[in-house]
Amino acid sequence: MKVKALYIVWVKVDESLPWIELKGIYRTRKAAKEAARELFGGAAIKVVRVNVKAEGIRTLAAIGQNCTL
Repeated sequence: MKVKALYIVWVKVDESLPWIELKGIYRTRKAAKEAARELFGGAAIKVVRVNVKAEGIRTLAAIGQNCTL
């Protein structure tokens, strides 16, 4: 199975703080949401799709994370 995208989690604790990216990379949106809900029960959660072929900063950071492709 070829992976087209991975997911990372962003959380918003309250309006006075910016969105914060959590460590971890997930293969499905559902897995990302479940992991974030365990850490932050009532906070707003934003899951961001990351294209594997993209050459942005987030993709480069994702290479060092523990994720089986």
